[in-house]
Amino acid sequence: MDYFDAHAYLADTALSSAMAAPDRVAATFAKSGITGAALISGLAASCDFITGNARLRQILNPAAGLYGYVTLNAGYPDESQEEQRKHLGRREFVASVLFGHDDYPVTLSDSREILNAQRRYTKPMAIHAPNAAAVHAAREIAAEFPSMKFVLLGMGGDSWHAAVAAAKQNLNIYLEISGSMDADKITQAAAALTPRKLLFGSGLPYSDPQLTIGLVNDASALTTADRTRIFSQNSVLLFNAQNDSE
Repeated sequence: MDYFDAHAYLADTALSSAMAAPDRVAATFAKSGITGAALISGLAASCDFITGNARLRQILNPAAGLYGYVTLNAGYPDESQEEQRKHLGRREFVASVLFGHDDYPVTLSDSREILNAQRRYTKPMAIHAPNAAAVHAAREIAAEFPSMKFVLLGMGGDSWHAAVAAAKQNLNIYLEISGSMDADKITQAAAALTPRKLLFGSGLPYSDPQLTIGLVNDASALTTADRTRIFSQNSVLLFNAQNDSE
């Protein structure tokens, strides 16, 4: 089984340097059978999105299945739009991503300018959604921009029921399934939404990919075709990565 990881970080942490350089990224992915991934700069997500995006760009390689997200910052709309212009025309960047900070979610009012600019690139927008507040704010965004595709990273954490409800109400929402390790969430989400709306992601290096893989494999109602969609096909199609990572 091949895996396309829709949620991993280029990051050197206090606990692990396994995702800090291209060779280590490749080795880490190989251990779990991950053949393609969309990476986020850990530096960009935490503090310096401009420098982080630039460093991420240096290691991306579609021929090796390594793609990336352009991290944007709702507090800096002009700089974020410049980052969109700089990176989103490139093949290796397959989406943009927005993070909330200090327990404050990404909101429609704060991100409207950036979202309007994103439409011209016809690439998905990911939103980090670790809790119910983030899910509810993302649902409002998705409703306002029905022609755009949105990925909720982390699937709402322990509030995954809210994420499933948001994706059922808004057909342009996809759920990346890392976050809560609740044994029921994959089965219930697949039944409510169909497996085509679910994307495998690990959260590397902050989480073990085998945990999320196990959640999918333990969902007995899924067929082999369903698992293939979740583990790789859905992300490959959503990110238009089929020509490089196969």
